[in-house]
Amino acid sequence: MTRDPAQALTNLLNEDPGPNSAPTSARVAVLAVCRGNDAWTTGLARDGYDPPDPASRFLTYSITKTMSAAAILRLAARGVLDLDAPLDRWLPDFGPADRITLAQVLAHRAALHNYGGMPLYHAAVRSGAEPWTEDEFLARCRADHLYTEPGREFSYSNIGYLLVKRVLERATGLTFAEVLTRELFQPLGIDGPTVPTRREDLDPLLFGPSPYLGSGDGSDGTPVPVVPLYHPGWVSHGVVAASALDTVRFLHGLSTGALLPPELLSRMTQAEPVITPMRDRPWVEPSYGLGLMVELDGQAGPLWGHTGGGPGCTPVAYHVPGPSPLTVAVFTDGEDGAQAEWMAVEAAHALR
Repeated sequence: MTRDPAQALTNLLNEDPGPNSAPTSARVAVLAVCRGNDAWTTGLARDGYDPPDPASRFLTYSITKTMSAAAILRLAARGVLDLDAPLDRWLPDFGPADRITLAQVLAHRAALHNYGGMPLYHAAVRSGAEPWTEDEFLARCRADHLYTEPGREFSYSNIGYLLVKRVLERATGLTFAEVLTRELFQPLGIDGPTVPTRREDLDPLLFGPSPYLGSGDGSDGTPVPVVPLYHPGWVSHGVVAASALDTVRFLHGLSTGALLPPELLSRMTQAEPVITPMRDRPWVEPSYGLGLMVELDGQAGPLWGHTGGGPGCTPVAYHVPGPSPLTVAVFTDGEDGAQAEWMAVEAAHALR
């Protein structure tokens, strides 16, 4: 280790974020690290704030996609699922299922629409409304109308991972929470993660005040408390609540071969370039594998993991492969994804 990663990240928390991003910037963060068999975690805070309990639990938001993909590949390793077969066996009630495969959905290349740009979605979330049902998500996003031929191009889709959740439940006969526990957390000796499904399930979690929920356009609203305004059901594909340490232990175990045979781990990390703006973010050659965001540039990476984001927190976890494999997670109480990603990259550089 060339320098203290905790101090480096505290310095980043204290940087003046500027007038445009200040409302979404973090006040506190939790850093968690795995290297070899060693793991540790610590709470960090901007000057004037108290560090959080390192055991604090957050919503992992889209890091849940990596967990879902890992569970799918575990079932594929046992022959329960075929990554390259049409999905109509498991989703006979979904019109285009005979045209798309699990691998395409996991890689966001199944030509499925998304709700990220839908004003109706954001208005409903900010109003504190009850979440749409799974079928309503699919209908409102016109999920049965593919926008192009599957496999042609990358387009990030939460709806795709809603379908992944359905496949997991139908192929196992278990709930989403039970599948993740059986396939991921129990094999790794992790017992802290849960899958919140009610507003009250969010009470014990750490959130910062949310400018997103407090604003009509998400840019200049007065931050408001996340609980009880937000409902976890607005994450259509399900969402895991976990500490940074449990999350880093999951990604480290996955990335070092504790969950998947080498050929499937290799396939999961094989990535295609993502042609999309990455302004102010640390990525040089951003790519996406099966449920993994991957940096392919030889100097900036290689590394893989996932960034999450939603009201009141930003979770980030990335793995650096090599002779001394390293995994870093940074969970903040802000809504600035670029800030959290730079903190994770800074910590990884400090620990290399």
